[in-house]
Amino acid sequence: MENLLRLVDDIAVLESAWERRPFVSTPRGGFDAVFTVAAAERLLFAGLPLASARLFRDGRPLPSGLIARSGGSGARVRDRQVDGAKVIRHVGDGATLTLEDLQSHSPRIAAFAAALFRETGYEADCTAFLTPPHSRGVDPHYDPVSVFLRQVHGAKRWRISAPAVRWPGRRTGFDAAAVAAAGEPVLDVVLREGQCLYIPRGFVHVGETAGEPSVHLSVSLRAATWGSVLGVLLAAAAEESEELRESLPPRFATADTRQLFQDRLNLFAKHLAALRWDDAPLARLRAEADQPVHRPGPQDRPAAMRRRGYGATVTGRRRVRAEAPAGNADAPAPAPATPAPRQAARSRGTAAPHRAPSPPPSPTR
Repeated sequence: MENLLRLVDDIAVLESAWERRPFVSTPRGGFDAVFTVAAAERLLFAGLPLASARLFRDGRPLPSGLIARSGGSGARVRDRQVDGAKVIRHVGDGATLTLEDLQSHSPRIAAFAAALFRETGYEADCTAFLTPPHSRGVDPHYDPVSVFLRQVHGAKRWRISAPAVRWPGRRTGFDAAAVAAAGEPVLDVVLREGQCLYIPRGFVHVGETAGEPSVHLSVSLRAATWGSVLGVLLAAAAEESEELRESLPPRFATADTRQLFQDRLNLFAKHLAALRWDDAPLARLRAEADQPVHRPGPQDRPAAMRRRGYGATVTGRRRVRAEAPAGNADAPAPAPATPAPRQAARSRGTAAPHRAPSPPPSPTR
């Protein structure tokens, strides 16, 4: 549990609180091998896809074109990249920046996400949040996943209220009225550098900075539910059973469709009763582990790493004019690792799991 201990200081506390209550930890493990402010700055100037970066001001999203690198009128949206200088200018003017899907763009974070998958059985999505002083990321909301907020720089105040919707699913509609009616916070805390906040899915939360900027990495663990497991088993049963592959009777037929439905339901119940835990899809997911960690991307090009003179950084400090070693925009983590399912699927050329939709206006972690 070496990597999970970068997020919590006691596994037993996490087990007792899992999906039930938020809490703050001071992990013993360091975090520089996973993510730093300097790593965020390198990503900004290394050809990060525009789809992976977003700006917010006063809780509302800003147009992505504000931080797009000029690419000519014919440039396709999916090929557009982030302009680091524009990002720094907007953050300096008070906008919050999010860098999403970082496990697809950073070898260190890819290795970390893969290690968390091995240790938890859950796929991890990693998003960085860079918030200037006296700012709010996005408005109060809840997420359909449990998240860990590891504070990397500065401090941020978090107010967390009881669940608006208990254990919301990825397809559960966002209940804005429930968020607006959220009661007094069950936890009101200022998260400081080196600390980590765990927020169970469904808990309403909002974060704000005071007199200093904040950088944190949000690690979302996308757990499979019992409903999703049974849904997969139902689909498998339908493929294996001749009776379940039979079409529904047409409207002109005289068959008793209610009785046919009950017959098939009884058949499926017998099928489920014969299943063992080893038949569940989670067992196969947890065994998926032998693919390359990182797909080469723009950040791996040495030329992109030799960009100089950014001026003020995202945290307001002056950047040191140092040239990164060629190909070392984000050096891999020390321990070898295997990919989370998303990276494994991409490396095999198969469809990756669908990313959970963000409730409006967007998840703030």
